[in-house]
Amino acid sequence: MPLMLLMVLPFAAALMLALGARGGRRMHVGIAAGASAAGLALLLLAAPAVLAGTPLTARIAWIPALGLDLSLWLDPLGLLFAGLILGIGLLVVIYAQGYLAKAEPTGRFLSFLMLFQGAMIGIALSNNILLMLIFWELTSLSSFLLIGFWRDRADARQGARMALAVTGGGGLALIAGMLLLGQAAGSYELATILTRGAVVQASPLYPAILTLVLLGAFTKSAQFPFHFWLPHAMAAPTPVSAYLHSATMVKAGVFLLARLWPVLAGSDLWFYLVASTGLVTMIFGAGVALFRNDLKAILAYSTISQLGLMVMLLGFGTPAAATAAVFHILNHAAFKAALFMNAGMVDHETGTRDIRRLGGLAALMPLTATLGTLAVAAMAGLPPLGGFISKEMMLEQSLHAAHDGRSWLVPLLATIAATLSVAYSLRYATAQFFGPRATGDVAAPHDPGMAMIGPSIVLVLVALGFGLLPMTIAGPLVRAATGAVIGGTPPALDLALWHGINPALGMSALAVVIGALLLWRRTPVARWLDGRRTLDAKRLFDGAMAAIVARSRDASLAIHAPSLQRYLFMLFVVG
Repeated sequence: MPLMLLMVLPFAAALMLALGARGGRRMHVGIAAGASAAGLALLLLAAPAVLAGTPLTARIAWIPALGLDLSLWLDPLGLLFAGLILGIGLLVVIYAQGYLAKAEPTGRFLSFLMLFQGAMIGIALSNNILLMLIFWELTSLSSFLLIGFWRDRADARQGARMALAVTGGGGLALIAGMLLLGQAAGSYELATILTRGAVVQASPLYPAILTLVLLGAFTKSAQFPFHFWLPHAMAAPTPVSAYLHSATMVKAGVFLLARLWPVLAGSDLWFYLVASTGLVTMIFGAGVALFRNDLKAILAYSTISQLGLMVMLLGFGTPAAATAAVFHILNHAAFKAALFMNAGMVDHETGTRDIRRLGGLAALMPLTATLGTLAVAAMAGLPPLGGFISKEMMLEQSLHAAHDGRSWLVPLLATIAATLSVAYSLRYATAQFFGPRATGDVAAPHDPGMAMIGPSIVLVLVALGFGLLPMTIAGPLVRAATGAVIGGTPPALDLALWHGINPALGMSALAVVIGALLLWRRTPVARWLDGRRTLDAKRLFDGAMAAIVARSRDASLAIHAPSLQRYLFMLFVVG
């Protein structure tokens, strides 16, 4: 059964690596890369049938009494996400070979990475929502191991704990939401649930189901106000960051919203909760990214903003907006993985990620600078990259998103977010690659070897292909995946750089001009912000964790106090 083999491959590789496969680093990389490549080959063999409308299924009875079977389902949406997980996973494994120091325990690192890959594949292929929950929690556990890989560093341990606490807490809400969803739909099989949207939305449980599911999705995909764990996850090695941001962890929440779109979308409650959360997150993340100085921090907040864009589009609840979301998922995966790899190359060669200590790298690292600039252009939404097309699609959909008669509000806010994205993207490129060479103790760098730069070349070429040949490269997959999202026939698809002069093009051009001007005036604003006290999410998280531990200790002491009367009272109250 190809689906079962596809599911087993990464876990088998993780087990081999965890048990200490012999042969050293090359053997470890070969096992991980081989498993990813084999899975990708199986996926490509299945793609023609899936895109033609024939999903693949597989089922093994597991715990029938609980309605839990090992039930897998590969449809176009699962194909899209599984392709990203395996394809970018393969490139990340190759990149890690050049990035990790020779003294690093490569086997342990790749074992965690393959466990993470297997958990994500499980989410993408699950046809049983209870099975999906198991893989959902496994992504939280495996990401904890990856983020905390450098366990001797306090920031890595802190980032891992924060990610586990936030996404794990959201996972508890999701468990409750999925159980209620199965009860309302009368089945835990996803293929059945997706046909019962009217039944679920007519149920009195619908508001609770939607709220709980959204808590799970929003915490996983770092939506405001649950975003704060993601920047702290940057303590992970850069290959982890590239994988986590582009194709895995944070995309899981977006996948869940897309997967459950036929059964949960279409109501006013969906629109206001999902679209508004995405819109706020998109603006917030872009605004913060403009004033960060660490390369990975800039990219982390840009990811928060880009995830908000995808969530907002899904929240609009229209087939055209779903199409834009699907295409941007592909675009974002390509340029964001390339950008994190680029940041890792700069850090690897210069010894710093502080953008204030960098400059003039284009003369010293010409290939790295070229690739980074092209990836930045995609993130900023500049032609001829695919990011330009999906940004224009987003702006076009914002013009049709009015729900209360204020037709100007969403387009205005979407244009502001696009403007901020141009500004932080331009800063990311110009501050490190162009301008005067920074002075200080930064090492004299050069372009890294092909193990690091090769995967970035592939990703940038894909991002460029999404712009120059979008219908050829992405059209069939986007159309089929959109059909899977909306649960019906997708709208006509016309991916192209030029659609004539229209309002969306004008909004895009305005964002570029104002974004460049905003970058020029960034310094006075940054000085003003430096003098203001800001909300520190890390401090709030630490305080909350300390309070929970203290209250738990107090409760334990109260319960176990040496008093017979108190024990009798507790027994009477509890049971």
